[in-house]
Formats: sequence, structure tokens, C-alpha cells
Amino acid sequence: MQPEDAFGGHDPASMTADNTSGFNCRDAVAPGPPEWSAHAYGTAIDVNTVENPYVEGGVVQPQNGAAFVDRRNVRPGMAEPDGVLNRAFAAIGWQWGGRWTTSPDYQHFSADGG
Repeated sequence: MQPEDAFGGHDPASMTADNTSGFNCRDAVAPGPPEWSAHAYGTAIDVNTVENPYVEGGVVQPQNGAAFVDRRNVRPGMAEPDGVLNRAFAAIGWQWGGRWTTSPDYQHFSADGG
């Protein structure tokens, strides 16, 4: 795990490097006017980004996470619905982006569920 500064604050580079990250001052990936992401405030974290890619409109981010889109083939580092990682975050009230049906974000955990 390295600070986002090691990647110049460039989230795609951090994800490609399989960097678990939080406290990244960047805009949210959401419709509407730009606003800070929950990652900027420390209320969201991305874990094992290659093993837990973000899939939006069929595009896998990071690209080197494509082999991990099939969640039936569970391998080390992958977040699972009832796995230890999900249970740990749920114990503090955080929710998993892997539950999103239209654009699952398997790496994403956040305090507000978004």
C-alpha cells in the first residue's frame, strides 16, 4: 500500500499497480457536477484493485483485473459477499461496491454505501 502521491494522484495508475488506496483527493465517479469523492474524505477505500476490479459499461478498470471479473473463480485477494473482508467492513457499518448490479465496483468499500 502506497500513498496516492506515489502515483501523482492518478487513480488509474494506482489501480494498475494493485494499490489499496484511500484518501485520494479526486472527483467522484458520478453523474452531475464535479464533487469530491468519498475517497477524498477517507470514508471510502479501494482494496486489492486488480483482484477486485471496477466494471462499468463492460469496461474493466484496471485492465489487468479482467481475469478477476468472473467472481465464481475465487482466488486470494478477492472480496467475496460473505468473505472475511466484507464481514470486517460490515462490522463497522461500511458497505461493498461489489453488490451494485449495473456497475459492480468489487474493490470499493464505503461508509455511506455509495
